Amino acid sequence: MKQKILLLITSLIVCVILTEITLSFMITKDLDGNLVMNNLHIKPYRLPIKETKVKLNKLLSLNNNNVQNIRLIPDSKLGWIPGKYFESNNSLYKYNNESIRVYNTKWKASEKKKIRIAIFGDSYSHGDEVKFEYTIGNYLEKLFNNEKYEVEVLNFAVSGYGFDQAYLRWEEVNSKFKPDIIILGVQFENVKRNINIIRPFYSHITDIPYSKPRFILNNNKLELLKNPLTDISKIANIITNIDDWEYCKYEGFYNPENYRSDFWLNFNTYSTITSLIYRLKTEFGYYNPKSESYRITKKIFNLFKANVVENGQIFIPVHLPTMDDFNFWYKSYLKYFHSRKFIYDELYDDLRLETQFVETFDKLEHWSLENNVEKLFMKRHYSAVANEIIAKQIYNYIMNEHLRLFNN
Repeated sequence: MKQKILLLITSLIVCVILTEITLSFMITKDLDGNLVMNNLHIKPYRLPIKETKVKLNKLLSLNNNNVQNIRLIPDSKLGWIPGKYFESNNSLYKYNNESIRVYNTKWKASEKKKIRIAIFGDSYSHGDEVKFEYTIGNYLEKLFNNEKYEVEVLNFAVSGYGFDQAYLRWEEVNSKFKPDIIILGVQFENVKRNINIIRPFYSHITDIPYSKPRFILNNNKLELLKNPLTDISKIANIITNIDDWEYCKYEGFYNPENYRSDFWLNFNTYSTITSLIYRLKTEFGYYNPKSESYRITKKIFNLFKANVVENGQIFIPVHLPTMDDFNFWYKSYLKYFHSRKFIYDELYDDLRLETQFVETFDKLEHWSLENNVEKLFMKRHYSAVANEIIAKQIYNYIMNEHLRLFNN
């Protein structure tokens, strides 16, 4: 009996040692000592000070009064916007003088009377990882023009945006461009961005080391906390002294407990398991109807819709599922352990009670079953195939629900 117990203990110790060794090869470390494995941020977290300084210094040196060198430049109101007349070295991204994504940096919106559609949202709406020709907006414009409808689609979406920034950008450009239809790309991970202020806390590996505006709830009403850091050179210092920052309590991604170490967190096995459990718990928490992120997101969405409609425009939200939504194991976990299709089911259903969405998931999934789901995505964002499918769904919806707009 003693020999069996000894053998069991020995086997467990060997398994732990082997796991520790294996994880040591799988885990990467950044300049601040933050550990990551397959996008899992492993405890204890480290304040993203060095990484932010390096990225800011690089951006500041590139700037040198020549914003064309930077794709996303700081903006005192919105946090960041595409650089005017910017064109990336590989010509993947191009913007005109209005920070609109275009096929040619000299392109200007038409002065001729056309039906104008404006797209707002994040990187999925923007079309990260594909050229302009393969974006949702360009495919949509072609669909209308092929049917001899004079339609112009303007892409105001910006990588990294939350619903808050998308709404504020609409406010900023609406009076000038006067679009007839407003399309909001609803990628539900944005729920988390809506309670973030300093981007490196949301993602310590971000390439957007800026701050952003943020709505807070005051007596259950939205109140805008404007972008607090218009001078980006101060961001690293704020992060260093985050506990003393006056807006610290509004930073939804700073939890001092995550930065505290203890003896057991020195072991990769324990810290990885602990971090994974924390990740799952917090992910579900963001979509809990009682959470701040849920309530703020719902109010921003409804505010966006109400103001668009009041302005005499058509508001069309489009569901933009991410790669996780198609993952077999993740879908099975949600289905069998939580009885839901998406982690954001409750919020999605809540928003659809009074607003009709352009539904895209079923079409994308059907295509993936006959082909390969991986072909719907590049590294992370939509491929040309997915963008074209989504554009067709938007086109069909507009033709079915708002054909009168084109017959006037």
